[in-house]
Amino acid sequence: PSAQIRMLLRYVALVQASLFLITSCEVSQNKGTFWHVTDLHLDFYYDETNNDPAQVCPSSFGAETPDAGLFGDYRCDSPWSLVRSAVEEMKRIEPNPNFIIWTGDDTLHTSDEDKFLSEELVIETVHNLTNLLKKSFPNTTVHAALGNHDYHYKSQIPPGPSSILSAIANDWRDWMTDEQFQMFNQTGCFIREIAPKVDLISLNTNVWYTSNKVVTGMADPGGYFAWFEQELEKAKSMSKKVYVIGHVPPGHFELVDYKYWYYPEYNVRYVEIIKQYSDVIIGQFFGHHHTDTFRMFYDDNGNAVSSLLIAPGVTPWMTTLPGADDGANNPGIRLFEFDATTMEITDYVQYYLDLAAANMAGKADWTEEYRATSDLGIPDMSVASWEKLSKRLESANVLEPSSPDTILLQKFVNYNSVLYNLTPCNRSCQLNQVCAIRELDYGKYKDCVSDD
Repeated sequence: PSAQIRMLLRYVALVQASLFLITSCEVSQNKGTFWHVTDLHLDFYYDETNNDPAQVCPSSFGAETPDAGLFGDYRCDSPWSLVRSAVEEMKRIEPNPNFIIWTGDDTLHTSDEDKFLSEELVIETVHNLTNLLKKSFPNTTVHAALGNHDYHYKSQIPPGPSSILSAIANDWRDWMTDEQFQMFNQTGCFIREIAPKVDLISLNTNVWYTSNKVVTGMADPGGYFAWFEQELEKAKSMSKKVYVIGHVPPGHFELVDYKYWYYPEYNVRYVEIIKQYSDVIIGQFFGHHHTDTFRMFYDDNGNAVSSLLIAPGVTPWMTTLPGADDGANNPGIRLFEFDATTMEITDYVQYYLDLAAANMAGKADWTEEYRATSDLGIPDMSVASWEKLSKRLESANVLEPSSPDTILLQKFVNYNSVLYNLTPCNRSCQLNQVCAIRELDYGKYKDCVSDD
């Protein structure tokens, strides 16, 4: 009998092991990944060997950069070595993603565009970065969006065709169908199906940006809002879901008081569209800030209905916006995980480069900064989870640094700069972060930051 029992136990163990392998295989097959990379801001003039610390990079706006090294400086945009190492790291970590999202801003910041930039240099920069991605991920489709720095002069992007847009469209043609190419060539926008019953819409949000003086006085520049609504309505009628990608997001910048991005009437319209089609949209992915944060959308009853994720940039550049306090960041890249059946986001891992350490070591040691579901106190990527996080950040008492919510707030603020600025978050810092997250309406945001 004991031999029979042993055989039975062995059989049960084999069945359990087989079931585990089958289940693991199913889970693996049902999981997809994609990279989100943004704000590369290549500074091709960067030269850390320049004897004049104020002339290392034009992106420093004349500020001295005595700590400039092989991979850059916090006052400069990305040298080629930094951009290349970021893409190499993406390939090392996940060489076969389902796709890549690239949300723009490819050229350097400069106070003298006539001297350091031109239409030809903008086109060449985008071309070189496109080739880097194509060579590194030859079998991967890249879904790209234009940034406000992907034009000359910066931000003055017209709502229609241009020579720069045509050149970029030709560079990206390998990633597009003929119909998508024609649409992008005319507007800088496109829509494509990325999975059965799931579309991706790439928006040219630069036409809604307050720095864009070309669109002044236009109710709907280029008819982009009307097109956006039309595509969402079409998706809804076909029971499809939608990813939305773009560069400039709606709402305010969390590092500067009252700094909003869209013209007020455009901000209202964007928010209303998201509210109306929140049952269709399953992800919004943006850049522009260079920081790591998110935004919430609410219906008229105050219920959270959508979230928007803003990924940090590769450039470490310290913003020159008035009012920003030491607004640099460590370079970051983000790997999303999703359910391959539904395309619902399940998690993401944020990777980063400690720029100062990399320069000292002479090599780029990219490491995992955090995993969203492990380190942000949320079980998943649902709207309800992001709302829960925003409420915990709001309820934190900065005068009680050891309380769980305050510890979470400080962790979140540390992640905001990709572990560059670890200054304790005071009440003003908390209001700027939380109000930017929860109040996309300009009036409500103003009331929020004033409510101390």
